Amino acid sequence: MLTPTQLKAIREVVNTGSLRAAAARLGYSPSAVSQQISSIERLWDVPLLERTARSIRPTAAGAQLARQATRILADLDAVEDEMRSYASADLGRLHVGSFWSAGFRLVPAVLLELLQGRPDVDIRYEEGDWQTTLPAVEEGELDLAVVAQYGTVPRTYSPDLSAELIMEEPLFVLLPDGHRLARRNEIRVSDLADERWICAGEDTDAAGSLHHICAAAGFRPEIIFRTDDYNLPIELVRNGLGVAIVPQLATVDSMQVRRIQLANPAYVRKVYAVHRAVDSNPLIDSAVTALRHAAADIEQRLETEPVTAFAM
Repeated sequence: MLTPTQLKAIREVVNTGSLRAAAARLGYSPSAVSQQISSIERLWDVPLLERTARSIRPTAAGAQLARQATRILADLDAVEDEMRSYASADLGRLHVGSFWSAGFRLVPAVLLELLQGRPDVDIRYEEGDWQTTLPAVEEGELDLAVVAQYGTVPRTYSPDLSAELIMEEPLFVLLPDGHRLARRNEIRVSDLADERWICAGEDTDAAGSLHHICAAAGFRPEIIFRTDDYNLPIELVRNGLGVAIVPQLATVDSMQVRRIQLANPAYVRKVYAVHRAVDSNPLIDSAVTALRHAAADIEQRLETEPVTAFAM
């Protein structure tokens, strides 16, 4: 099989008409260039050069091989450039899945950061909870999943997956502005034992977290509204129909609703970026870095932002 060194040798000898000039271009000795061409002639049993005491002239086979060498070497250079682009994450594909509130809060900034200066990168996004996105990552349908995990609802990950912590967000109680506790800086859950509660579906991690938190405070919450709609709970709270516990990412600006942090700092929701442990896609590292940048920015802004919408 021909090698790039052999192809470069025949190309330069034909282009320059001289072993010495070809050797100077390639950084080899004239004898090394001659040996490369002789090895091709022996391989195929075909003469490539007509050698005289004063000159070297390509045979028809030599001229044709030189032309082909120019094309093949150009293709190899293009492949090398392409592989370097993949290695530097200037090319490639990244398919990301995320739960809704991270998709709303974090993902747009991440996609923007990844695409800046990378016009040829193929980045795709789809929404989904961890029950959907984690299996998709394991099966190779997603490259990266952004998932949430409540501190009171532990989860283990497959050994085939790598989970990197992106942020840890506190949990807040949402109260109507006129509530008796609405002016507090922080709230103990036990102070809310007599309240009516708004919560997500029974089988969700959010519901499991609420039950754990209330059980630790010595009561079982009276849940009168269950919804996975992202905006209905905030309207219910605004109208005094109940209270809710939500993580930081799940609150946005609004009037007539107060967001008060739980007094127990152990009540948090953690956000992880999860990918296959053996995945060598360089865009994953770039995406995780971008997620951390977006998380740091959102944490800073949410510290002073009032409440306005609800997301899971």
